[in-house]
Amino acid sequence: MDNVSSHPGDAIRIIDLTRQTDVQFWCRVFDVSMDQLRDAVHHAGHQVEQVERYLRQKNIHAL
Repeated sequence: MDNVSSHPGDAIRIIDLTRQTDVQFWCRVFDVSMDQLRDAVHHAGHQVEQVERYLRQKNIHAL
């Protein structure tokens, strides 16, 4: 199975921290720094919905 894309509109959105374009895109979407995004992914996993939930709980800007 191919890697799941992290672009909006996909059924399952994954944040790929190894792709600079993904990191920049999701930092803009969530209005967070790279360090904050990496921390959120570390704690919540790579799925966008989990990261968004984590950031909201931490009171960090998220959508």
